[in-house]
Amino acid sequence: MKYPSPRRCDCTENLHGHKVADPYRWMEDPDGEETKKYVEEQNSITMPYLEKCCVKKVFHETLVDLFNFPKHGCPFKRGEKFYYNYNSGLQNQYVLYQQDKPGDVGEVFLDPNTFSEDGTVSVGSKSFSKDGQILAYTVSVSGSDWKTIKFMRSDTKEELDDVLHDVKFSCLSWTHDHKGLFYNRYPKASTKDLGTETNSNIHQKLYYHKLGTPQEEDILCLELPDQPHWMPGCEVSDCGSLLLVYISKGCEPVHKLWVHELPDMGLPQQFNFTKIADHFDGEYNFITNKERVLYFMTNLQADRYKLISINLDSPSQDKWEDIIPEKKSVLEWAACVRGDLLVTCYMEDCVNKLYIHKLETGVLVQEVSLPPGSVVGYSGRVQDSFIYFKFMSFINPGVIYYMDLSKGDQNFTAEIFKETEIKGFDSADYVTKQIFFTSKDGTKVPMFVTHNKDLVLDGKNPTLMYGYGGFNISLSPSYSCSRMIFIKYLGGIFVEVNMRGGGEYGNDWHHAGSLANKQNVFDDFISAGEELCRLNYTSPPKTRVDDRVWRPGEG
Repeated sequence: MKYPSPRRCDCTENLHGHKVADPYRWMEDPDGEETKKYVEEQNSITMPYLEKCCVKKVFHETLVDLFNFPKHGCPFKRGEKFYYNYNSGLQNQYVLYQQDKPGDVGEVFLDPNTFSEDGTVSVGSKSFSKDGQILAYTVSVSGSDWKTIKFMRSDTKEELDDVLHDVKFSCLSWTHDHKGLFYNRYPKASTKDLGTETNSNIHQKLYYHKLGTPQEEDILCLELPDQPHWMPGCEVSDCGSLLLVYISKGCEPVHKLWVHELPDMGLPQQFNFTKIADHFDGEYNFITNKERVLYFMTNLQADRYKLISINLDSPSQDKWEDIIPEKKSVLEWAACVRGDLLVTCYMEDCVNKLYIHKLETGVLVQEVSLPPGSVVGYSGRVQDSFIYFKFMSFINPGVIYYMDLSKGDQNFTAEIFKETEIKGFDSADYVTKQIFFTSKDGTKVPMFVTHNKDLVLDGKNPTLMYGYGGFNISLSPSYSCSRMIFIKYLGGIFVEVNMRGGGEYGNDWHHAGSLANKQNVFDDFISAGEELCRLNYTSPPKTRVDDRVWRPGEG
């Protein structure tokens, strides 16, 4: 077997006084003829080799069988209708269904699978107008970050003529007069910028589009010409009278917070923002508002996040009030429901816990009882008196729960609404254990170990290890068909390591595995493997690493 030998160029950069060679810089252009030729040469070796694999057909058929099961999203209400996302099994894209009430099959409302023959055109963000009459949604081709915004009526499923281009990393937020929405766009992209470009985009702007008018007439609401890399997103408050603008400048979870009044729930004559938080020292996720009191989830002086309230009549930081103080576990998200209750989701030792609190005081009403796993879906808004949430784990492919919150203030019950069933799979045949091990510098680090319940600890079990350890991204239990094949048919062990660099224990955990501390990530992963061997789960010759662990340039 002769492997292709890529050309080495003379590209060298001077980084902080150090000369760094980058001999394969030409590969960064995926559309270059030389790059495409090299990929073809690699495939000419790989594909014939795989075709000779005697179990390839069997594994393919097994994968198809395991992937081919119905997948449901949580029902959510917009206007007088309910909606849910559904995949019959092997569809390339989820289909949005419309129904009169949850539990009905309903009818197809928006099917991205009809947008292209190969299924590579997808729907991204979706936002209904306040009255539920119009849906705005983004369309992406071949996974590109560049989007097109389209609109359709919910009663007739009629596509409107309005189409918005040059959209990337955009908000979609309607004014409550139902006349239009705020969105983001960049200066017009070149024809080559179709998602494979490697240059950065600058000068993002915030616009307002009024339905029935051409994009050229959209109203410029905010631009930051002196800060070309800043990005201004926004959302309209639950009452419809406030526009909240978030200005970010990178991947760190911090942004500025500006506010503007919206007269008559529509567009003002001009924009003069009140700068509530004008430094990049915290993140502010809007939860809801009671008239001029706004509730936010923030990491300002709270590494693991907390809930605060800000009164716009006295918005200085020294007047902000803690509603739910920072805890030892990480607050991942919060939502207001029924107008007076908060649903909070915490990550506690890498599994999710749900709680219900009083909105104005933060007083705990109750914990929602769940087994160890992850909350991977949620629906429920300030005007709703119910919530739906979806639970998943390494050995549970998904359960949607329903909670009626319309009566009383406690003892709410989570009822099973929809269980995911997979032919030939029984979760009782498998176990997941969480193990805490000691890393090189003495830090305690967790990992999850999943395997067949009858596994023999003889040090001979094939083991696949996965971790991430970057960008403040948390790993939590999730079901995977491909991993289950490895466990069920090959007697394998799957291990997920919650290394430093992620967000499992807050920003301190993240920073302990980034930049100059990046070595801790690799030490954590190596120590996890050593612990597995010590406990006789496996041995070095039987252990392999999921290659997604070793992505270069993780922060």
